[in-house]
Amino acid sequence: MNPRRLWRPLGRGRDKRIGRHALGRPYIAVEPGESREPDLADRAAAVLLDRMEPGWTIMYGPWSRRFYALALYPTPEPLVVEARTAQDLLTEMRQAERDLAFRPQATVTQAFTPTA
Repeated sequence: MNPRRLWRPLGRGRDKRIGRHALGRPYIAVEPGESREPDLADRAAAVLLDRMEPGWTIMYGPWSRRFYALALYPTPEPLVVEARTAQDLLTEMRQAERDLAFRPQATVTQAFTPTA
């Protein structure tokens, strides 16, 4: 049995137009030929950055439309950087690396005393 036929009695026929809507906003028609992947260039930029930066994992969030970078090297606390564009993300990553390099290291408070 064709599963599409099951939906027709419930009002999902092929002749109906599809669209986007949200509560309080007017109906916006979507043409069938319209791309379902609007962020292909940003996703490709995230993949390219991820390959170019071995110390970071780079991701693109399609819902938030932001770039995220997670440091793979040891840090005192998890290091996550985010930005709107790939170029801004690179700037933020370099700034985070500089801040981490200039952070004072924890010193040992107890002196080592050998036992004889």
